[in-house]
Parts: sequence; C-alpha cells; structure tokens
Amino acid sequence: MACKSILVVDDDFQIREIFSQMLEILGHQYQYAADGLEAYHVLKNKEFDLVLCDIRMPEMDGLELIKEIEKINPDVPFIMVTGFSDEYTYDLVMKSGARDFIMKPFTIEELENKLNRIFKELCVSEENKSLLEKQIQLNKRLSALLTIAGELSSELDFERLFPLIVSRVTVAMDAERTSLYIIDGESGEIWTKVAQQVEEIRVPLGSGISGRVAESGKTINVTDAWELDYFDRKFDVKNNFRTRSVLCMPITNRSGESIAVIQVINRIDGGHFDDDDENLLKALSGQIAVALENSFLMEELQSSFEGFIRTLSAAVDARHRFTAGHSQRVTEYSRIIAEELGLDAGQLETIKYAALLHDIGKIGIRDAVLMKNGPFTPEEREEMNKHPAKTLSILKKFHFPKRLEQVPLVATYHHEKIDGSGYFEGLAGSEIPFGSRILAVADVFDALTSRRDYPKYTKDAILGHNPMPLAKAVTIMKEGAGSHFDQEVINAFLSCLPKILTLYRGAHFPLEYVDEMIASLQAG
Repeated sequence: MACKSILVVDDDFQIREIFSQMLEILGHQYQYAADGLEAYHVLKNKEFDLVLCDIRMPEMDGLELIKEIEKINPDVPFIMVTGFSDEYTYDLVMKSGARDFIMKPFTIEELENKLNRIFKELCVSEENKSLLEKQIQLNKRLSALLTIAGELSSELDFERLFPLIVSRVTVAMDAERTSLYIIDGESGEIWTKVAQQVEEIRVPLGSGISGRVAESGKTINVTDAWELDYFDRKFDVKNNFRTRSVLCMPITNRSGESIAVIQVINRIDGGHFDDDDENLLKALSGQIAVALENSFLMEELQSSFEGFIRTLSAAVDARHRFTAGHSQRVTEYSRIIAEELGLDAGQLETIKYAALLHDIGKIGIRDAVLMKNGPFTPEEREEMNKHPAKTLSILKKFHFPKRLEQVPLVATYHHEKIDGSGYFEGLAGSEIPFGSRILAVADVFDALTSRRDYPKYTKDAILGHNPMPLAKAVTIMKEGAGSHFDQEVINAFLSCLPKILTLYRGAHFPLEYVDEMIASLQAG
C-alpha cells in the first residue's frame, strides 16, 4: 500500500512511541499530537489521510475532537484507540463518527489490517465518487445533446438557426465563444454570419485555424493558439481578447463533404478541451450538419417558390405595357405600410405573396378588355370586375404552406371597400381581411400615380391617362378613408409616404414628380 500521512493523537508518550515504530515498519508517515486540542489546531492547518486517536485525553477527548473536525473536514477518517472497553462501547464510538475502533493492547498485524481495510474503503469510495461525477457529467452532456438536437431539428430558418447553434454550443461546451463558419467552395472562403460578439468574418481556405480545418477536414485542438505560427493575433489585439484553448472541427454532410466548421474558444475553467470535449463536439457536429442541410434545402425551396411567384406575377403584369412592375410596387408599398402598422414576420410574408398575386385573376380576362385603350363599357367593366373571383379560383388550387394559407383570401379581396360598395362580394368593415385593406391602399395609390389606358377621374372631373398629380392623389387617398379605405391603414400610409416615394424616386417616379412632396412631408 502506498505511503499515507497519519496523525497520532495520544496523551501517553509510550503509546505514541509504539505507534511510531509500527507506522515506520508499515511504511507510513506520521505526526504527533499530545491531546485533542493540539490535534484540533494541527488538523485545521494540515490535511492527513487518517487520524489514530485516543479517546480519554485532557483538554479535549477523542470523541469531542471528531465532532469539531467534522465541522471543518468531515471526510478525514478516525480510528479510535482505548483501553476502557466498559465505558466506551463499540456502538458509542462508531456513532460518534469514527471509521473503526481498536483496543489496547494491540499488535502490528491488527493495526495493519485496520489501516488496510479503511484505506481500501476510502479508495473504493473515491473511485465511486469519481465515477458518479463522470456519470453526472455524462448525463448532463447527453441531456444537453438531446435538447440541442430537438431545438436544431425544429428550426429551418437559416437566419435564426445560426445564432441558435452558436449559443447552444457555447453553453454545452463550457466555452467563452463559439464561431460557426460555412464553407464556400466557389469563392475559396469560409464565412460566418454569427461569431459571438463580433461582426461578420471571412477567411480564405487554409488560413488560420478554422481555414485549415475547412481545407483539410481534420480537427485541430490546441491548448494555446498563440503558440501556433499560423494563428493571426490581430483579431485578439483589436478586440482586447486572448485566445487560448481552441477546439475546431469540420462539419460534414451525409456524403462526407465538409460543409462548415465549428470552433469553440477558451474553456471557462481555464483548462484545455480534452477527449470528452472532442467527443461531445463531434456528436453536436452531427446534429448541426443535419440542421444546416435541412436549412439549406428549405432556403432553396423558398427561393424556388419565391422565384416562381415573382415570375408568375411579372408575367401577369407584362400582358399590358402600362402595368409592368405594378404588382412589385404594390408589394413594396404594402410591406412598408404593414411594417408601419407593426405587423409580425408571418403577416408580412402573407401580405408579400398576396400582393404579388393580387392580379393573377387577370389571366382569365380577355385581351380585348384587359388591354383596351379607353373607358370600359358596362359589360367590359363587369368582366374586369370578375378578376378577383378568378384570382380566388386560381389561388385555391395552389398548395400554400400552412403559414401562408391566408394568401388567397388577402389577395382576392383587395377591391372590397370599407363601406361595402366594393367588389366582388361587397364585404364591409372587419369582414375584409386586414391584409386586403393594406393591399387596397397600395393598389389604388399605384394606379393613381402610374400611367393607364383608361382615364383617371374624381367626382368632379376626368383627369386623363397620365399619373395623377401627386398632391391630388394623396388628397383622394385621404378622402377615401372611412368609405373606401380603412382609416388605420390610411394613417399608416400617410406616415410612411416619404419612404414609399423615396423607394422609387428616380425610377418609377421622376424627381420632379416626388421631390416637392417628399420635402413637404419631411418638413411637416
């Protein structure tokens, strides 16, 4: 057995000598204390593997010493030694907190057996404690892994996924910072949208720690990054940071291709990242890879879907030379108004697609009517007024995702009026979807401020085919509040009108058409 440090406490010098001889033979180190009080002060300042202690002593007896030492170091084991068997029973001594009891006189074999048993028990106890701590840590990491896996699998939006990965990995890895880099093979770079507390970073493949991992596909785990000749300290100096321990690992897809790099920096406890950390990050990387691939796929699908919708919208507008760009402008106007009203991201997305598709029903209108140069006859007006119903019929056949299920209705009812005099169903007030009320304002404003084949008119006069004077158009919009338009939407429209005019200033709107109004609105 390895040499142990033992404190011998006995007021009898001869007993202390006997103990010293036996402990030397058994190969242990020892120190004396002549009574309980002296032993108490010794134990306050020095740690021992075990205490051999007499029970009956002046100043402080052995049982009192155990109670006092339990307050400062409850783990130190005591073997009590006494010759007074009648007064101090085994049960009494053991209940006091001692690990064992030995009667005077005793042999070296007895002492050795007692010591060996206790030290073996302590060794087993320490091993069990260590195993328990490792199991607790393992359970903690497994729980974190499962939690993170669930969170990542449920997030498909690329913009939200990035910070989610970074924040969760930082906590799970007990690190100060985490960076997630995406590999761009075409540009020969890796880039990150999110590196905690810093701006976007772009790094050439092969440069620095993350660039090397991206290029080689091999993990790098270092205790002090500053010792690497390829580590650039400029970032640390600029941001008053000190990079020490770094664990950087590639993230591979199902085909084994590296698609990203995850890098954790500086363990919070000041140590280095060990094999257990590597195993955890490897497990996390597998979940991150799946989440990123799903996000990339969703982004591609979303891009394809939006491209299809915008192409379809542009195709409808392009049927007539004067309506080209109309749906795009209505979409932008509607977005600005909706943001002014404080609508959430889901509502904004619905309004965007509804605005792009609000005139798709015109596909079903005859060219002779749609492209007529001049006022409509009553029959032609009736046919043109059917395009919202055709819009609904067409869009009902689209398979919109659940979050966009209101698009057909919002797109369809943009010609309804607050007072119920609109078409095609004559809805009034709150019967009209709120998004449709926003589209109604955007649609009419674009019609008034754009060239049309049919003349614009007010209650009192016909104003011609060209864009209506801007001040007149704004007056008409204001006068329509409460009858044609929703008052709340008109208020929002007027508040953000400078932004709307500035958006197409110099493009759809000539400078001379909008500058005076913009200056007036900004001044007032």
